[in-house]
Amino acid sequence: MNHVLGRLTAGDCCIIAILLVAAVAAWLLARGSKGATVIAEQEERVIFTAPLHSRCRVLLPGPEGATELQVAEGQAWISQSSCPQHLCQHQGAIAKNGEALVCLPNRLLIRIVGPPSPVTDYDFLSR
Repeated sequence: MNHVLGRLTAGDCCIIAILLVAAVAAWLLARGSKGATVIAEQEERVIFTAPLHSRCRVLLPGPEGATELQVAEGQAWISQSSCPQHLCQHQGAIAKNGEALVCLPNRLLIRIVGPPSPVTDYDFLSR
């Protein structure tokens, strides 16, 4: 190991440092922010919305039958589905802005959106 470290140049060390910083930045950005609202859509129409901090269970109709969506403790998940393979049930819970659950046979998209950004009267800000 010392043999390899002894061969590193200053440029090699700079490249390694840049890669480490980029990896940490990518990890921090990928974590995502906490979502605020769950939205269920079917064929591009919103059929259900609820705040993530609420506690509810709703049956969403679909071509294959009903899909049960549960919202509790800041998360949303599909607990029951009438689709043939039940893949949507195995996707787990979602809670972060941008995460989504999909049930293709029932044509459902359940997604999380974050808190609205503050409204501003300008398009661009420069210092």
